[in-house]
Amino acid sequence: MLNVIKWTGSIIIIISMILTSANIYPLNIFLAIPATLCWVYVSFKWNDKSLIAMNLTALTIYLIGITHYFQSM
Repeated sequence: MLNVIKWTGSIIIIISMILTSANIYPLNIFLAIPATLCWVYVSFKWNDKSLIAMNLTALTIYLIGITHYFQSM
C-alpha cells in the first residue's frame, strides 16, 4: 500500500510540475498539495527526516500560495 501512495504522489507531483511550467495556476498548486501530503505520509512511515523536512516545507509553501490566491479573489 505504501508503494501505491508513493507512486500516486510522484505521478501527481510530476503533473503539477508540468502545469507549473505551462503556467496553469492555481491548478498546479491544488494538485501539488495532496501529492505532497502523500509524500509526507510516506516520509513519516520511512522515518526519513530529510524527506519529512523537505515535504513539510513544500506543503507550507503550497499552502501559502493557495492562501494568497484566495485572498486575491
